[in-house]
Formats: sequence, C-alpha cells, structure tokens
Amino acid sequence: MKRWFRRPKPYTRINLMYWLTVCGVLVWGIIVSSGQIPDAPPIQPAPFFIVVGLAAFNLLCRTVEYIRRQHTRNTQRPTRFSSIFVTADLLLVTAGLRFSGGIQSPLWVALFLVGLAETVLASPNEARLIRYGTTLALILGTMPSPAASANGAYFLEIGVRIGAFLAVQSVVRRLREGHDAQETENAALRAELALAEERSHLSREIHDGVGNSLAASVLRLEVAARVLEKNTKSGASDEQTAPLLREEAQALREAMTAVRDWTFFARPWTLPEGIPPSSTLTAEVERLSRRTGVSIKVEGASVLDTLLPSLCLTLIRITQEALTNVAKHAPSATCAEVHLSRDAESILLCISDDGEGFDQSACPPGVGMSSMQERTKGSGGAFQVDSAPGMGTTLTARFPLS
Repeated sequence: MKRWFRRPKPYTRINLMYWLTVCGVLVWGIIVSSGQIPDAPPIQPAPFFIVVGLAAFNLLCRTVEYIRRQHTRNTQRPTRFSSIFVTADLLLVTAGLRFSGGIQSPLWVALFLVGLAETVLASPNEARLIRYGTTLALILGTMPSPAASANGAYFLEIGVRIGAFLAVQSVVRRLREGHDAQETENAALRAELALAEERSHLSREIHDGVGNSLAASVLRLEVAARVLEKNTKSGASDEQTAPLLREEAQALREAMTAVRDWTFFARPWTLPEGIPPSSTLTAEVERLSRRTGVSIKVEGASVLDTLLPSLCLTLIRITQEALTNVAKHAPSATCAEVHLSRDAESILLCISDDGEGFDQSACPPGVGMSSMQERTKGSGGAFQVDSAPGMGTTLTARFPLS
C-alpha cells in the first residue's frame, strides 16, 4: 500500500494536470453552451465538443503509453510517441480556440499548460520546437477570419500573449537546467565524499587489523630469534622455538589473507572497463564463496547492467562488505543469498544469511555496518538490518532511480 502514497513522478503529475484541464474545459463548454454565462464568448457546440473528445482520446493514448512503460520498468519519459502527442495537443487547442471565440476565448491559457509542462520534460532542442509550436498555435487559433479584419487591438493582445509565453518558458527552462546542473554537482560531491570515507575506512582497517598483527608478529619473532640464539650458544634444548615460529607463521598467514581480501573484495574504486557490472558482482561473489566455504546465491544481477556506473559501484561495494561480514561474524552460516530487483521507482538490494544472527540492541554497528549505511545514505537510499539470535541476518538497501 505504501506505493500508492509515494510522491508521484513529474510526468505523472503533469499527466494528471492534463486530465484535470480536459475535464475543466468540458465542464466549461457545457456551462457556456447552456447559456448560463451571458457574457461568455459564443462557442460552436458540436465541433467544440468533438475537439474536446479528441483531446481526451489523445490524452488516454498518452496515459496508456506511459503506464505500459512503467509496467515494463522503463522509467524514462516516453520519447517514441511524445512528439506525436504534443503535436496533437497543440492542434486540438488551436481548433478549440477557433470554435470557442478565438481571441476572446479563455482557453488560450491551455497553451501555457502544454508549453510549460513539455518544456520541463523535454530536451533543450525539443523545448525550442515546443516554444515555436505554442506560438504558432496561439496565432492560428486566434487570428480573425479573414485575416484582413485584424486590427491594432488584436496585434497588441497577441503580442502580449506571445511575449508572456516566451518569457515564462525561458524562465522555466533555465530553472530546469539549473536544477539538473545542481543535481549533477551534488552527485559528484557525494561520490567524492564516499571515496574519501572509503579510503579512510580502508586505512583504519589496515592499521587496526593487519598493522597490529604484523607488529605483534615482528616482536614475537624477535623474541624467538633471541631464544634460539641463546639456546644455540648454551647448547640447551630448543623445544619452545618451533611452536612459536609455527604460531607466528599462522599469524602472518592470516595477515596476508586479510591483505588479499582487501585487494580482492575492497576494490574496485571504479568498475573495470569493458566488463558488465553484473559479471563483476558475480565474480566477486564466487571468489568470496570459494574462500569462505559459504554457498552464495545471486539473483537479479543483470539489473546492474541498466544502471549508472556510480550506483552499480555502490551496490557492489555494499554486497562485498555484507558478505565479508557474514564470513567474519557468522561462522555457522552455510549459505547466503543476494537478491537485486527493480521497480518503476527504485532498486532493491537484499542480502540474507542463515547464520546465528545477533541482538541489534546489544550490538552497536561496527565500521562495516556504518560504511554500508553511509554508502546508502550518500546515494539517497534507505538501509535496514533485520536480525535476531538464531534467526540469521537480512540487510536491505533501497535506492531511488531518480
């Protein structure tokens, strides 16, 4: 049910405004044709209501096309038929003006709706054509017949309206371009911040984990060397040195394994070129499965191939961190699942395991968990952890496609 209460996308809101406009024009036409507004400009009922019906049919086709693209999870604006729909809108508004009083008709405001709405959605080149189209539609819909009967008052009125059209559309377009530029800049800043935090996290992990292990091993090897040297000089038995060396060899092996894990699983800072993101994710998961012995199943990896590289990298890194946590903190886990799915508005990543789970109230989030939360938040998403002793752990991260 939450899906029905989400904030609608821009195209959905504009489509709703179109429907409200058509319904309002229909009600206005009925009231005026019934003679209840004596001062209203005369309309030609039959052709006028035919035009309104055609406008409703054109809008119905537009709505069906948009719903079809949502159903197929294509969230981009429908470009295949958009020019046809906009052209039909302008032609119908032009005809509606002709049949409802021309320059005296209040329906010319509908051109504002078409022009501004499509300017917000269209590319710069398309917006320029829409600007010319609305201007031409206004002239054709209000020009007196015959044209020779036009007077100075008409030209003054049409000039003011065209000027208002062009000024408002230019302002709207500049606002849209400024918004897009700001969004791009914010995305770049979030990426830089995530990279800085990632490097800081990596340095802390190496210092606190591998660094400490290596430092301790060096000290113990120095002790072993002194013991060995002392026993050699004194001719005493050397029963303690071999176990000590084996112990330190194991510690160094674990440190080496940790470094290898960071090399394999904490990279890449960027995605490899020429390799689909889905293949990168699958390869990393298989590598981790071989190293830990945990059976890991991946579903929906192909979703990554339809996303921006920055979002793909975020999803892959969260998956790597989560599966690494399974190996570190859930030694009893035998299997894990990674599930990626996409709907019309968001990407959902779900990672679960059958380990021992933990009490969230008693275990504050560690560095890895905080890192995943920060990554998700940096991309505008929502992060959730569900776990309980004996029930395994499930991580959920949802990212908006916008």
